[in-house]
Amino acid sequence: MKIAITGSIGSGKSSVKEYLKDLGFKVFDCDEYNAYLLNDENVLNNIKEYFPDCFIDNKLDKKLLANIIFNDDKSKEILENILHPLIIEKMLSLANQEELFIAEVPLLFEKDLESHFDHHLLIVADEKKIIKRLMKKGYSKEEAVSRLNKQMSIEDKIKRAEEIIYNNGNLRQLHRKIDKWLKKYVG
Repeated sequence: MKIAITGSIGSGKSSVKEYLKDLGFKVFDCDEYNAYLLNDENVLNNIKEYFPDCFIDNKLDKKLLANIIFNDDKSKEILENILHPLIIEKMLSLANQEELFIAEVPLLFEKDLESHFDHHLLIVADEKKIIKRLMKKGYSKEEAVSRLNKQMSIEDKIKRAEEIIYNNGNLRQLHRKIDKWLKKYVG
């Protein structure tokens, strides 16, 4: 069985992933694999070809790159065309090796990846809650709003979701919801 967990930035996907890991499940994290790729020499050389100004002393300045891609759709598309095929290939390769495969896939709907999974779960939180969470992570309010607005709308994600967990409460409440959801799929 292949299960995808998705949601907007700041919705609580990572909290779900960490809880599942605490319960003993292996969870593939697309964002973690993306970070791994940003340390791969071949990937960095490819990025440098398109974004040479993002390298200082031959080292990728990730904040500078993030600022560029979140403010220029063409640059974002270029970077996604470099990274996303590699992430998807790794994810699907691992999925085919496991009896139970769980992945945190932030762009599940944006990249039309639902068909690769037997089930998917959307984590949703109110916009005010998301902005507050992002600000706790060091984003300014303007950055948080901008990043959230660059993503597929939560309304569109809800229309495509198989199951939804609303994450506006505390961690204990989220864990209880995950426990209930898990019983459907893993007993």
